[in-house]
Amino acid sequence: MKNVKNMGKTFLTLLTGMLLGAALFSGGVAHAAEIFYKAVPSTNTVYLDGQRVELAAFAIDGSNYVKLRDVGELMGFNVYWDGAVQIDSDASYTGVAPDNGTEMQSPAPVVTETVSAPPAPTLPETSSGQPYTISTDHWSRTDFSQQANPAVFTGVYDRDLYNTIRQTIMDGNSDTPAYTMVAKGDEYSAVKNLLGRLEGVLRYEHYVPQNLANYYEYLDYFAVSAAMPENYKAPYEFIRPVIEQANRLGSDREKVVYLNDYLCTLLAYKNGKTAGVTSTFSTHSGELEAACGSYARAFKFLCGAAGIPCFTISTNDHTWNMVYVDGQWLHVDVSANDLYRQQYILLTNTVQGRIDRAPEQTAFLKELLVPGSTK
Repeated sequence: MKNVKNMGKTFLTLLTGMLLGAALFSGGVAHAAEIFYKAVPSTNTVYLDGQRVELAAFAIDGSNYVKLRDVGELMGFNVYWDGAVQIDSDASYTGVAPDNGTEMQSPAPVVTETVSAPPAPTLPETSSGQPYTISTDHWSRTDFSQQANPAVFTGVYDRDLYNTIRQTIMDGNSDTPAYTMVAKGDEYSAVKNLLGRLEGVLRYEHYVPQNLANYYEYLDYFAVSAAMPENYKAPYEFIRPVIEQANRLGSDREKVVYLNDYLCTLLAYKNGKTAGVTSTFSTHSGELEAACGSYARAFKFLCGAAGIPCFTISTNDHTWNMVYVDGQWLHVDVSANDLYRQQYILLTNTVQGRIDRAPEQTAFLKELLVPGSTK
């Protein structure tokens, strides 16, 4: 289990103290507690970085208990069950185990070529300001959704969510961020998963600005922050010479191939193994064993540093990447490249039989990163 200290956030504080019960992760023990002990909702107040937050807590036998997954969701680290409770401070919260892939499929079709890529994104700066209030359920400084393919707006992936995230991608953090409302439940989980797929060098997270004075009136308020986590700074410095070398190449296509080959020198495919960004991009002897999810997250980190739009895409048992190169979205499967020594890279179509488990989310992500790219 990984240490979740020094994550750049003040840990949650209950006014009377709180016992974090990892056993309550699944909720099953909470049910048992109601049978053998008297369990009642806790009335204590919870704060995160001085800001009051909503967190379900239960008073049981004189102690306060919360679900560890709820803490992970609030603080931006992943908590999931994989034979035991697992904490991954390198990953945003999804509540599910990373895709570690099992069998690789047969080779995919050959790539086709087209034209130029968008400019590289810049790292946003944070800011703070005077208190402000809101009186409507969504706002953005402009309607960015007019630039996007309207076909991607479906269900929770609507124009208001698009404007909320796109403004943060464009502007970074702001005193008056774009926002929408996302109700807790399945839709909230889907949006959190989307932000996790978007993460590269920067981590995108749901947050409530400290200068929002009337949050208590809009508890479904959903703004997005973008920042490099503290524990990503060392990996970023580690890869800086690699990125500098990549940027000397003539095209983004060459950069993607270069970064793919570089990552293959750091990792060795092993089903069921995990190597986080912080361990992958650090000094170590020999290649680290890792499955496809680790390859995909590391490659997304490299592409983010190089300014190449990139996100992860998954089936039920495999994860790889999509990159925007030569005016189109192309598939890159670094773990397959490493395992089979074949060119599963820059493909217009992935291997036959691989079915994206979240196609609507994938289309929305493409338009978030490169508006109009799916038209």
